[in-house]
Amino acid sequence: MTKEEELRFVSGAFEELVRRGVAEQNMFVPSTVTDGEIDAFEERFHVRLPSLFRAFLLSYCYDFSVICAPIPVDGLENVQENCEKGLWWIELIALPREDPLKNLYGLMESFREVCTNKDLVGLDLESVNMLVPIGEWDGMLCIDLSNGALCSFAQTEFDWEKAGYLDENGVAHGTKRMADFKELLEVYFYGKYDAQYEKQIAENNEEKPDYTAYIQR
Repeated sequence: MTKEEELRFVSGAFEELVRRGVAEQNMFVPSTVTDGEIDAFEERFHVRLPSLFRAFLLSYCYDFSVICAPIPVDGLENVQENCEKGLWWIELIALPREDPLKNLYGLMESFREVCTNKDLVGLDLESVNMLVPIGEWDGMLCIDLSNGALCSFAQTEFDWEKAGYLDENGVAHGTKRMADFKELLEVYFYGKYDAQYEKQIAENNEEKPDYTAYIQR
């Protein structure tokens, strides 16, 4: 996508939260983040954020962090058409209007500290310097800058080699959760599996989901 297409896609994602009844328009405001502030973050940590995530940071500020959506219960890899769907919560980094990048800085610093602490994970910075934490998904949820995928690391697991989080070169990649940040927006903002989930619960004579409960501050 071009930069303009990415900005439209992100703006559309927030609009879909409102259309689906998940959020109200007053729950987010135009972003106060600047390109210069993102450049400074990248320089501070020697990373280059994916362009779509940059567009996300530049689009809106919001103070909610926990968001829910139906997803395939067997994961997002190799999804079958009629596979069972279930609700799954993630914690996504909040971007408050005042100092919106403070949470991103805090996550990055604490994540790298845990990873390089010899009494905890105990890796060299080079093993994790392509990971940018953006929330929680059964552990720390990160963007893997080496391939754009979203991956997670269990918070109670400190032997990352035994857990299978490292490749043959000792570089951390975690457990893959989504193909990229675009898929996160498709699932949690655009409601990619809403219709299939509604059909499933209707067939089971269950009540229609309450979309207003899909976001928590």
